[in-house]
Amino acid sequence: MSLPPGAKESGWLEFKYRNTGEPIRFPVGTIRGGAGDGPTLVVVGGMHGSEFAGIEAAIRIFNEVDPAGLRGTLKVCTIYNLPAFVNHLGFVVPHDGKNPSTTFPGSPIGTYSEAMAYYFDQEVLSKADAMVELHGGDIPEALTPFVIAPVTGDEALDARIRAMAVAYNIPIIASRKMPDPARPPVRSAFGVTALRGKPAMLVESGQQGILNLAEVETHLVGLRNVLIHLGMLPGQIVNTVKRLYSEEHLAIRSEHAGMWYPAVKITDWVKAEQVVGRIRDYFGGPIAEVKAAADGIVTVVRTSPAVAAGNVLLEEDRVTSREE
Repeated sequence: MSLPPGAKESGWLEFKYRNTGEPIRFPVGTIRGGAGDGPTLVVVGGMHGSEFAGIEAAIRIFNEVDPAGLRGTLKVCTIYNLPAFVNHLGFVVPHDGKNPSTTFPGSPIGTYSEAMAYYFDQEVLSKADAMVELHGGDIPEALTPFVIAPVTGDEALDARIRAMAVAYNIPIIASRKMPDPARPPVRSAFGVTALRGKPAMLVESGQQGILNLAEVETHLVGLRNVLIHLGMLPGQIVNTVKRLYSEEHLAIRSEHAGMWYPAVKITDWVKAEQVVGRIRDYFGGPIAEVKAAADGIVTVVRTSPAVAAGNVLLEEDRVTSREE
């Protein structure tokens, strides 16, 4: 039975993984507005199970929104990657070691994380008129808040995505082409949603697997703003930041296993080819210098010294314009 107007419910979406019979479970809350028709906004927390600022923000926005004043429908998955959350893991789904951000739209006969993505997409994501994917800096990451705004090539849609990103009140907005010939196919929840013609974005606030309420509040301000921006709630959008606009969000990955020693910190400005850190072996001997990929601002720094080949060491944004 569908939820009546002005009602709120929370519970479990439950499925079985066909290959083994194991359960697949998502905690999902739905609020159907009593103030009239409107869009369906899907908010997803815990894509990475140790990114607690995003998880807590998802929980709080669900509890905060009064159905009586809402137009449309708000659907909130508080912890998408529950297996990682309960096992205190960063980034991956423990059943198959895959990053869930690379598994959408999934497959019912794929690996466990691909089946997770399939069922969630069928039941929740595919019904979104707009979508916000909340992240919060996983266990080995220091980061400064930023938004990744997809660029689909549809000018009208891209303008709607950019407007939603601006409304989030975060100071760095990074464009990401979708699809991008230089990257693998789009497999993220927010990217798949954008390519379906719906405004969607990924937002980061939080770091190092710590629940910091100030970083949660950054997400909450953004989510409230988005609800107002979409016409789902009344109110005035909070706008307190001067934005930097990036045309390229770059990740620098390690080519070696060893010990990582960063030479920069978040919000530092770097030049292309500048040494941003070093990798040493387990006796302290030099292995490699790590250099910036472009002129830009450092948005993420790996804070764990333990590094394997393929790990992200640093992320930076190539800023092309700014608000004065």
